[in-house]
Amino acid sequence: MSLRRAFLGLLLMSVMLLAVAGSGCIGTASQTSSPTSTAKSPTITATPKYPVKITDFSGRVVTIKSPPKRVIVLSGYWAEIMTILGVQNTIVGIGKYVRYDPYVPKLVRDKPVVGSNFEGLNWETVVSLKPDLIIMDWYGGKYADGQTLKKAEELGIPVIALSAKSVGDNIRVVEILGKVFGKEEKANELANWMSEKLDNVKKIASGIKDRKNVLMINAPTDFSKPITVFAKGSAWASIIDLVGANNLAYEKNFSTPWPQLDLEKIISYWGNETDVLIVVSFSNSTLQKAIQEIKTDPRWRAIKAVREGHVYGVLAGSEGFLDWGPRIIVGIYQIGDIIYPNYYPDWRTVAKELLEKFYGMKYNS
Repeated sequence: MSLRRAFLGLLLMSVMLLAVAGSGCIGTASQTSSPTSTAKSPTITATPKYPVKITDFSGRVVTIKSPPKRVIVLSGYWAEIMTILGVQNTIVGIGKYVRYDPYVPKLVRDKPVVGSNFEGLNWETVVSLKPDLIIMDWYGGKYADGQTLKKAEELGIPVIALSAKSVGDNIRVVEILGKVFGKEEKANELANWMSEKLDNVKKIASGIKDRKNVLMINAPTDFSKPITVFAKGSAWASIIDLVGANNLAYEKNFSTPWPQLDLEKIISYWGNETDVLIVVSFSNSTLQKAIQEIKTDPRWRAIKAVREGHVYGVLAGSEGFLDWGPRIIVGIYQIGDIIYPNYYPDWRTVAKELLEKFYGMKYNS
């Protein structure tokens, strides 16, 4: 073999070894750098969320052109949802009763008051706040809600009218507000929690065979006057049936969901049938006074539930859990626990879960 041929052979072998080493097949070190390429990466364009369209509870289609930044909210329970969604800082004005809601932050309760769903708004104050959205309750135009809607439209201020004629409506409101503020993920988390708790109630109720007869009344402040009964058409009245009991007021065809009846009429209708009497009030002092009066007044002993010691108070509104918004779920479990303590879990555990998971509050039972 010539020297030249040997040299060429060695050179060829060296080139082959270098080629193999460069391919990563020799050695244990992993390749950490990406290959350089002159090709452009594909551009990913996020789908814009706005404008969004929602149908509110007045049946109107409302277009939200951009994320609301200056909002007037007239009810505490809707402000609670906004807080859970993390958009409480957009609130610039509130309804007169929002300032009494302990479930919304102080920074919201301290905002300028513009009026109320029932009495109407101070439009000079409203205009000065330069809102890009008003969130209000809808009562079918029976109160100042119709006037508020009309005036806001004249001023070009978008309005979302919300209501809750059923428990499920509260879940729908959460979903609507999540879409309005671009917070669908958090809204879905809350809505799913509410739905799961509601489904569990339905499951428990389906297993109850011995349905109790229940009457729900508003705590009287003056026992000499007619007493309000929660009948068909009332969202709160529907909870009795939801938890697996019979609402006795459903037996009568009243012209209103909240008929006012004398005690004598209540006794004649349901005195011997009422297994459980539930008394509701927005005020704890009024509730306790009414409960005491019912238990000690001999006339009320004509009602079976009073005689047998099955009279219970439920606090409503911002002082309790029986209210519109997410807290209604706790109210349902509270009523279920009152009527069927052997079937339902302690409602306080549900209150604790809701407040600590979504409100960021500690619950002290």
